Amino acid sequence: MSDSLEARLEGFLLSRLPGARAVKMISLERSTEGFSQETFSFLVEIHENGGASRRAFVAKRAPVAGLLEPYDLEPEFRVLNALSDDPLPSPPTPWFEPDPAVLERPFYVMERLPGQVPIPAPKPDGSGPLDPATRAALTPQVIAALARLHAIDWRKRDLAFLGAPRKGNDAALRELARWRERIEATRLPVPAVMQETLGWLRRHAPATDETTLVHGDFRLGNWLLEETPGGVRLSGVLDWEMVHLGDPLEDVAWCTSLLWRAGSPLASGLVPPSEFYALYAQASGRAVDPERLRFYELLSLVKMSAIMLTGIRAFRDGRTPDLRMAIFDHQLPFLMAGLAVLRGFLPAPAE
Repeated sequence: MSDSLEARLEGFLLSRLPGARAVKMISLERSTEGFSQETFSFLVEIHENGGASRRAFVAKRAPVAGLLEPYDLEPEFRVLNALSDDPLPSPPTPWFEPDPAVLERPFYVMERLPGQVPIPAPKPDGSGPLDPATRAALTPQVIAALARLHAIDWRKRDLAFLGAPRKGNDAALRELARWRERIEATRLPVPAVMQETLGWLRRHAPATDETTLVHGDFRLGNWLLEETPGGVRLSGVLDWEMVHLGDPLEDVAWCTSLLWRAGSPLASGLVPPSEFYALYAQASGRAVDPERLRFYELLSLVKMSAIMLTGIRAFRDGRTPDLRMAIFDHQLPFLMAGLAVLRGFLPAPAE
């Protein structure tokens, strides 16, 4: 396309903002931290009859190749749009554009919330990414947000289009099938411990009568934190690409998984997993059933393995030049070791 990205975004906003006479791009940056969708953060000046104002937005665009193929941004947009006025700190998301003629590929636009995203990695001294004061302030907010997410009436929010699982073990089996299919689609060798785990999960899929909205990627690295005079504030829950209807303990297991402990024994760098479970049970009013939790703990590593294998396949096929996907080859053994520990084939490392 001959028009610049800036000009196309200006034209898009001008067509969507009632009363706007002109839209001028002040700044535009592309995020390089995410592995999935292309993310653009921009600030615009909006000229109306009453004067001019500035507003900040984020655009999410489907990538050419990525970790969650095939891409369909509309379900994610519909969830975020439905939650735009909910107390849950999700970004208000007013617009979706499926026409590739506008920005080459489908995209949606959300309001940019204040704050920064802490990366789930240890500091140079080996300590976790969050200091004690931040952990103390953030933990109850994270727990409250997760409990609120699972309390949302998805029927009243018109989110039944996501497809509710049947009562019993359908929620567990559906998610297992989703990620198994992604693994098989890569046509890459499946390690023996992964094959054994997939079989165990199929035989031990737990039953639940409860269906909630499930974020799918609720964890350290997807939380927006704002420093305020009163202390740190959870200003946003981001990255809703894997949202679906299912078992709420799937989110609990993912958030407390060893994947996001950042070199510490703390769930998402916050508190010990057992404390996280107790706090969530208190806030949500639902018990953290050990059988269901164990299933989703194992599924968390299967899920991440499927994501990494998809990235490896995309890189090997030449559909992406992102070298971060190439190094997944060296990270998969860590996931296989984690599966072996959870299955009892290897002793757990000392904390």
